[in-house]
Amino acid sequence: MQIDPKIKQQLQKNLNSILKYRTARRKQEEIINDILTILHKIRKDTFLPFVLQMMNFIQFRDSLEEFKILKSPLKQFAYLIDLYFSKNHLETEDAPDEKNWKKILELLDEIEMTYFGEIGFFEEGHTDDFQLDKISVSLKSFFEYYANGQLSFEEQTIDRIQSNFSRFDDAIFQEYGFKTADLITFCLSVNNILQEKADRSLYFKRHPEKWKELTSTFIARGIDDPMDWANQPELKDFIGFMMRPGYIFILTKEDLSSTNLSDSIIDSLIDFFRYNESKAKNQTIYYADNRQYFETPLITLKDDEILFPNGKFLLEAFYNRINLQLSETKKEKYTQFKNKMLEKKCFDIFKNFFKEDAKIFTSFYFDKSNKAEQDLAIFYKGTLLIVEIKDFKFRAPLRNPIKAFDKIRSDFKGGIQKAYDQCKRLEEKIEEKKDFKIYDLKTGKELFEIRPQKIKNFYSIIVTQHKYGGIQTNLQELLVKDRNDLYPWSVCIDDLEIFLLTFLKIKKDSAISSFFDYIDYREAFQERLICSDELEMCGLFLTSPALFKKFAKAEETITTDIKMSDIFDAHYQNGLGFENEINFVEKRKTRLRAYAKNFDVSFVSGEDLQ
Repeated sequence: MQIDPKIKQQLQKNLNSILKYRTARRKQEEIINDILTILHKIRKDTFLPFVLQMMNFIQFRDSLEEFKILKSPLKQFAYLIDLYFSKNHLETEDAPDEKNWKKILELLDEIEMTYFGEIGFFEEGHTDDFQLDKISVSLKSFFEYYANGQLSFEEQTIDRIQSNFSRFDDAIFQEYGFKTADLITFCLSVNNILQEKADRSLYFKRHPEKWKELTSTFIARGIDDPMDWANQPELKDFIGFMMRPGYIFILTKEDLSSTNLSDSIIDSLIDFFRYNESKAKNQTIYYADNRQYFETPLITLKDDEILFPNGKFLLEAFYNRINLQLSETKKEKYTQFKNKMLEKKCFDIFKNFFKEDAKIFTSFYFDKSNKAEQDLAIFYKGTLLIVEIKDFKFRAPLRNPIKAFDKIRSDFKGGIQKAYDQCKRLEEKIEEKKDFKIYDLKTGKELFEIRPQKIKNFYSIIVTQHKYGGIQTNLQELLVKDRNDLYPWSVCIDDLEIFLLTFLKIKKDSAISSFFDYIDYREAFQERLICSDELEMCGLFLTSPALFKKFAKAEETITTDIKMSDIFDAHYQNGLGFENEINFVEKRKTRLRAYAKNFDVSFVSGEDLQ
């Protein structure tokens, strides 16, 4: 198969970029100093709103020059903010000029590539395949840990907050002065406030026919000079947007009055999210450090102004901080409760998908001698789904890839590997072809008698709380199994919910059979897949099922495209079907926007590059 020249050109460019950093790799401190030198005279109140605006332009990454340089723009811009606050600045200039801004972007790319170079070219000269495999896994895990985030829709984050934290509201209120319901109201209100400000700012750009009507109003007021129009209240937001980058994201406490929360609760929420500018002053901020901006993203500007990201960003910051705190303070009590909530969420997702047509059993055992727990079993017309559910998190990977591999493998063993072993336990019982009974884990009551001769197909599914990128989509990297055994399908809970809701919306009565088709063909991609997001595979199946099945039968390694998951954003904007989905009625009235449906996938080998 001939490789598309454009794809070959891009791959060659990426390879040249990597090789460049191998031969001319600088110390991180030197790169950091170069960035800080450019920022030394830059004013906080003008520059940081611009950076936040760029973070919110990631959806336009295909057309903006900045995103052709940066490989992980969200994390790189957040790092730039943390770096800015690590030093005091003269603040005599509004922003870097075009040349220096491009230089900052190049330096941000260089500092990220330095990390990957340290891992990818660690102790060059290895010929031992297993050693090279370790480096490959470590490099992939490092990139996905730092370059990718947990992507979910707002409703999913809210549901996770309500499920996991509401029980601990008293402790949260005692510590911070607000409850989870206050936090959710605040974040949703911030979204509305920012959207309304954006609508006002862009109104005359979107409705140019109204401009003449407005200017006639000014003239009727006796304001004939166009220079004086800028001072009129109707143009306040339009002029602000045109004159001040990031204007839409700058709010005052007065702007927050529409949240209908008390002043004390608003103050408590702002204090919780407020960025501490002195926390890391005069310290060296490394790219692999935890990002302070992700934890406390509200930046205080002048004149009572506060720089606000969108509400989803605040929800994620809250979840991550409170989840860590409860894990440390409530320990096992919180961990066990959170695990139960994850299992309940998984049950609810499958129940909503199969409705009353399937028998679903949770928390059961079949071996009376050890009562080993199985999480979930779903029986549907001769098909059995064996589901194991795990909430575990990988520790930050080490930069020494050999040591990092052992750490990654240990975390994998305690999560996905353990879940697979539990699935396999039930698989082997079914393969004995003898009838057996399952029992409720808590009461010991008999739930159901399984008759293997009536099971035509069975599949093992591992559902996780978090995404783990390539080592989850291609289990061959780390999963230990017998050579002839099939791989399970492993997916994060949010992706599972999005996928099944989209099946129901698109496929309707054939949703279940199509889902089984996906699991069936998906197994064939193991051992020859380069993919960091399962929704790209899911999107390919939904948009081009024939192409998906064709690739499943091929022998070449497949690389997915980020556009393959565009279908899910399109259907979400049109109303996906979450319980309590925000603006669902209004969204269903809109037309489904266009999304990528055809993909020119080329197969490439090392022989294509020089």
